[in-house]
Amino acid sequence: MAQFTCEICGATFEQKSRYERHMLTSHPTRAVSAADLEKALRGIDFPVGHADLVDVVRGEEREIRDIVAQLPSRRYRDAADVAQAFGELRTHAQAADDQPGGPGGERSKRP
Repeated sequence: MAQFTCEICGATFEQKSRYERHMLTSHPTRAVSAADLEKALRGIDFPVGHADLVDVVRGEEREIRDIVAQLPSRRYRDAADVAQAFGELRTHAQAADDQPGGPGGERSKRP
């Protein structure tokens, strides 16, 4: 009689190690993306502080809550600002602050 049953597909296993291997190979966990983060923050009125972001995601999955908790404590202008901070967190690299956004491209950076 099987001791371990996959909650996703119903496969059964006698040994815990085989069940764990099945979960890792057949149903791997997906890494949190910027789109997942933006979806969790939908409906929020920007600009907001870090504490507000933490409050908004309180009911979300643990992975989302952990990511938001790791974001820098500062004010965020919009969802793109949050996505930029998320990217910096993932790559450990600071993004340039003078990146042009929206129409105009390089012309928008000129004085």
